[in-house]
Amino acid sequence: MADDDIQHLMNAREALVTKRLTLAQTIAAPGDVPENAIHGLVEVQRAIEVIDVAIEELEQEELDKELDETEDAEDDL
Repeated sequence: MADDDIQHLMNAREALVTKRLTLAQTIAAPGDVPENAIHGLVEVQRAIEVIDVAIEELEQEELDKELDETEDAEDDL
């Protein structure tokens, strides 16, 4: 189950990275910089960072679970 959760988070992160690039290209274009593009870029970056933390937490949970299972198996010996 955690693998599916991590994959969903990775897919969401990938979509946000694409959105971030689009906003950066808008900001980099000649002419006035749209204020909403700047705010959008900041919000997208925050969302990416939140997803990164969630991925790290899920991965840590999996490692902790594996460690517990290994310790339990060793105790049974």
